[in-house]
Amino acid sequence: MKIKKILAIVLAAVMVLALAACGKGKDQGGDTPQGSGSAAPAASEDFTWNGHKEVWAILPTTGVPGLMMHADSMGWVMEQQGWTYVAKDAEGNPANQVTFVEDAIAAGNVGALMIAAMDTPMLEDVCEQARKAGIAVDFLGAAPDYEIAGYIATKYSITGMFAVQAAEDWAEKRVAEGGNIPKNANGKYEVAVDYYLDITDGIYRSNAIVGTLADSETLECVSTTQAYGQSAQQDAYDNAQAVLAAHPDCRIFIAYEPDEAMGAAAAIEDYAAQNHLDLADFAVFPCYFEDPTFQAMYAAVEADHSANAVKGYSSYGATATEEQQNTYDPTGAKAYSPTGEKLAIILLGVCGEGGYEWNFGEAYFDDISATNVYGLELNWKQGDANPCEKYEVPNFLY
Repeated sequence: MKIKKILAIVLAAVMVLALAACGKGKDQGGDTPQGSGSAAPAASEDFTWNGHKEVWAILPTTGVPGLMMHADSMGWVMEQQGWTYVAKDAEGNPANQVTFVEDAIAAGNVGALMIAAMDTPMLEDVCEQARKAGIAVDFLGAAPDYEIAGYIATKYSITGMFAVQAAEDWAEKRVAEGGNIPKNANGKYEVAVDYYLDITDGIYRSNAIVGTLADSETLECVSTTQAYGQSAQQDAYDNAQAVLAAHPDCRIFIAYEPDEAMGAAAAIEDYAAQNHLDLADFAVFPCYFEDPTFQAMYAAVEADHSANAVKGYSSYGATATEEQQNTYDPTGAKAYSPTGEKLAIILLGVCGEGGYEWNFGEAYFDDISATNVYGLELNWKQGDANPCEKYEVPNFLY
């Protein structure tokens, strides 16, 4: 079954998928406070907002649905306070992100920037120029060693480690119930890895995936490939086909994000059908969950392990409540992101807009979790020890 066909089936299921509820207080992105905005630009000891109500989301690419979910949700929250939202595509080039910040300063009508930062040191000088110009800046997925309005960071390394651990648990339990997962000459189950190295957090996650596999007593990495951006699903499909041709006993795939996981799952479905194999014996684990199509696939496979190749995931951040999703888009075609809401709260808070408050420079690290179809639960929260510190270096270790 080709990608278009499987996506058509899954998208139909999305319409009836209920999003899980998750409670949180206002400081963690709770109910939107009422208010029409401040009468004058906000000022603090560190920052004075310029009063302009246009916000730009400066992104590595606008071609990744999971990333756009955060950016668009942030923009929507700010639009409710009278802001104008604009998304900017850096086309995978960190220098373009610097240029966009310079453009925002020169434009004279921009009051806030959200940057999914590709290279935080490169952005330091222009972020300071933006602060002096009264533009609030927050980061998604990066923790700078200089002060900005705030940032939401994720221990991407832990998402990678958790995905591998969820796969280890799945393999053990599938074999225990009679599953057919071949071992290689080293007595291990073979794993293919989809990674991404164009941002620092991607390097951290990729290091943790491959490093955790290197330390595993049951799993062995036999392939590393990359698929990201506009053609991620097709590239992942092609990569998985090549892996299965070269390693016909490979049954486990660790994917960077849902798009890549769904592309690999489509290739695996074709391979299993051609070779009369049970999809219950294959597993794909992405390091992110918040994609409606992927969520529908996971719901299907929870009910029937042979429904598709997805068998679990690691992820981060909160899931939207039903009320949040219905307010944003009751059709479910566009998923609401509490992480995006928090990005908006940081910017609105330092600007004194909409009754929000945020201490300039404050950081927030997302909770991280992982699960599989056998009910495994892994969790990490801000303040817990970091088991992946050794992987958080700016170069790929493997």
